[in-house]
Amino acid sequence: MRFGNIAGNKNIIKSMRAAIRHGHIGHAYIIDGHLGSGKRLLADTFAAAILCQNLAGDDPCGICISCITFQSGNHPDVVNVQTPKKFLGIDDVREQIIENINVLPYSSQKRIYIIENAHTLTAPAQNALLKTLEDGPKHAVFLLLSQNHKAFLPTVLSRCALYKIAPLGDADIVAHLRKHGIDPNIAAIAAANSSGSIGRAMAIAADDGFMALRNEILEMAQNIENIDIVEIFAAAKALENHKDHIGQALDIMCIHYRDILVEDKTDDPAAAIRNIRIIEEAKQKLSQNCNFLLTMEIMLLKLGGLI
Repeated sequence: MRFGNIAGNKNIIKSMRAAIRHGHIGHAYIIDGHLGSGKRLLADTFAAAILCQNLAGDDPCGICISCITFQSGNHPDVVNVQTPKKFLGIDDVREQIIENINVLPYSSQKRIYIIENAHTLTAPAQNALLKTLEDGPKHAVFLLLSQNHKAFLPTVLSRCALYKIAPLGDADIVAHLRKHGIDPNIAAIAAANSSGSIGRAMAIAADDGFMALRNEILEMAQNIENIDIVEIFAAAKALENHKDHIGQALDIMCIHYRDILVEDKTDDPAAAIRNIRIIEEAKQKLSQNCNFLLTMEIMLLKLGGLI
């Protein structure tokens, strides 16, 4: 784990390096970014550096006892706060944090609490955590991993340093995938469909099912204006086979029309923009639990110019 091996987010890394170099470790940090954005890698590298007994510059050395036990997942001064439930509740905070907050570090100067899915903390749980953030011992450092920093109470936000992970550009993601031996064409496709997330790009590149889905959806999008209403309804029915991955399928459609615009492959850019809006509207309807088949039928009829 070295900061230099982390793609993108140079400002966050610069801030973390400076904190380590000068010994000015804050009490609490929110590391915010969507799924697969690299939150855990940033948090682990930062935590390992804080605990490292023989820093290599600003990086964890990787060979001291602290680094070795950290990488094994058994470091005595790291507490991973998590729950199998949908939300982190007040009992989780009490049992995993508050009841042992005064336990002194075993082998380091700090004890680090890494809170997974911290955006799911309920309001009572956040209020319970707040007192610890305000009055907790100096040895405690909190790393809150979040997919939505707006889910935190203002009082919690005000007591944490907020690091917002920015999506990476396609070129950075392709370069990263190429370093891992991934075929250039697959890397380019994975990057284009990753929403700026290396984790998501890596998963796409390894998923043969995604490539099959992409080919099917692209064929549908490319032919949508040339098929009749009966074929439209058949296509909507076919999308039911991908109901569990419909977000991915609709993203593929959006990227198709975006590429048409970016690469100037249309004499009617307004139509491509309209189609992207139609797809986004369908996404919104599905998020509101509207009827799946009806939503897909209306979307495809609009894309085909039939309504």
